[in-house]
Amino acid sequence: MERRCPYCGAELPPPESDETPSVECPTCHNIVRPPNPYAKRFAWVALLTAVLYFIAMFSMIAGDTGIWIFLIFGLATASGLYLIYVMYHFFRAGA
Repeated sequence: MERRCPYCGAELPPPESDETPSVECPTCHNIVRPPNPYAKRFAWVALLTAVLYFIAMFSMIAGDTGIWIFLIFGLATASGLYLIYVMYHFFRAGA
């Protein structure tokens, strides 16, 4: 599978070693790194966590009380803890 530079579209040479999969584009001389496999999961979990907290927050502002608000805060807390786990893998893989 050939790799192309996302900046200029030139064909990239294979990486020199398995330790550093990033290569320099021969045309525009930008460093091109492989995509982060955790980026999509990081974005979705961050969005889910934010939406859950906003739902709970605006429900409390509207004066709604009930056991379901604690349930949403519990889900948002669990989602936030999972977000920390995903962030660890995301930044360890190289953002």
